[in-house]
Amino acid sequence: MRWIVLVALITLMPGCADLLSVHSLATAESLTFDESLLGEWECAPKECKGTAYLRADAAARKTYDIVWVPGEGSDEPLRLRGQLVRVGSRIVLDLVTAKRADMAVPGHFFLLMQKRDDGLTFQWLDSEWLRQEAMGANGVAHTMIDDKPVLTAGSTAVQAFLLKFGQDSRAVSGGMVFKRTKRG
Repeated sequence: MRWIVLVALITLMPGCADLLSVHSLATAESLTFDESLLGEWECAPKECKGTAYLRADAAARKTYDIVWVPGEGSDEPLRLRGQLVRVGSRIVLDLVTAKRADMAVPGHFFLLMQKRDDGLTFQWLDSEWLRQEAMGANGVAHTMIDDKPVLTAGSTAVQAFLLKFGQDSRAVSGGMVFKRTKRG
């Protein structure tokens, strides 16, 4: 019965990526925080248009309060909570919408982050190849929602999965480059 309720709740959550998790990626050992990320970041025009505002979340240790303001269209600002997680030698940003409606399960989505001299690069960890690996024999516990896997495994198991498969260049889809406009 519990799984039926979980599946029903997951179908109500808003979609942001093609591979979501019901659990955070972070564990006490892997959670990290980088104060140099605080501030205002503008997405490079050829990848996307918009601005991200990052500040430290006063209520949660090692967590970012993020507001994404789209640069075009009628989309409203999106409020997110994010945590940086060390997976092997890489850093993954675990994001979830900050708006928690009753009867909804927040979906965590993951972005591979790389710091560059001139800014930041984020790549979605949700490629078709990675989704196939999640569903395969060496995959991770999941349930299917609208023909896509939603990870139901705990944080440690999802980290192990991303350590094994998330390091592969086929694991990412798309990318966004951000340039700092103001320090936090």
